[in-house]
Amino acid sequence: MGKLSEYISGQPGYFREGEEEVFPWSRTDKGVWYSLLTVEQGRVERTGFTASKSNKAGLCSALQQLTEQDGALLLGVWNGEYSTNLFVLDIPKSIIKLKELT
Repeated sequence: MGKLSEYISGQPGYFREGEEEVFPWSRTDKGVWYSLLTVEQGRVERTGFTASKSNKAGLCSALQQLTEQDGALLLGVWNGEYSTNLFVLDIPKSIIKLKELT
């Protein structure tokens, strides 16, 4: 996943790492969405957002096109339980989960 995910994952705060089983994958309301960031030459070059309802198949396709050399970070955002939770999602695990839902 590259250095970006290593930096974010190692920081204290609101980032939840290794909690893919807790993330509400099947929800399709406006409280859940995804953000995919890619890094090129040490800079965040592309950022994409998708709602949990409209484009899980498209997100899965984009994730499958990433290579191990790509610096990428997938965040799952959940506006629930009285606060916003930012999940640092493992890309291979995310592909599996998203395929199950599409």
